[in-house]
Amino acid sequence: MSIYFWLNFFVILGPFFLSFDKKVSFWRRWPPLFLSILVVSGSFIIWDIIVTNIGHWSFSENYAGILKIFNLPIGEWVFFISVPYATIFIYECVRAYIKEKKFFFSRYVIIAIGLIGILPLIFYPDKGYTVIDGIVFFITMLLISLIKFEQFQSRWTITALFLSYIPFLIFNGIFTFLPIVSYSSEAIIGFRVISIPIEDFFYSFSLISLYLFFYFLFRKYSFKRHT
Repeated sequence: MSIYFWLNFFVILGPFFLSFDKKVSFWRRWPPLFLSILVVSGSFIIWDIIVTNIGHWSFSENYAGILKIFNLPIGEWVFFISVPYATIFIYECVRAYIKEKKFFFSRYVIIAIGLIGILPLIFYPDKGYTVIDGIVFFITMLLISLIKFEQFQSRWTITALFLSYIPFLIFNGIFTFLPIVSYSSEAIIGFRVISIPIEDFFYSFSLISLYLFFYFLFRKYSFKRHT
């Protein structure tokens, strides 16, 4: 297997074995987790397949391997399992060990921040990844503000989002430094933080937030169903 596969495999390895810790009991949350993965990962994989074929980004055969499904390396498929598993695991650990607190701010602040995602349509309409990334970011913020706003006012959620960026910076730094993933200069604006395109920060936020968003929805449904 490729380096890309093993990096993603190790992301999920620790959280999986710690899922049976009595205080967190993460395994009990698997049903809403897997439903969230199905919805969000399914959507992002479709996006991934389309833009890989268009040429927004490509994968190095030296690091991602030659074995592919729908033009995506096996490691990329594992990525869309390992990231949500680790993200929701972090959230449940925060929930188990940190006292809850609500941060009260207006939902219009979230919508205003989301409007940043519209800017690429105005200033960089020819940069495909930048534009799509911005639209997804805007939709994510709109969903949060209109449907699950109270969950994203939670110390648990905000802390989990912050902590999720630590492995993101480490692993995405590796992915783009080697590079496992290469981005077309025609698809991005070219501004990077070290080796990570600025677009990836918005992509990561949208991805992590949507996993949490749908996890909250399905967890609520699962709870009602069993009461």
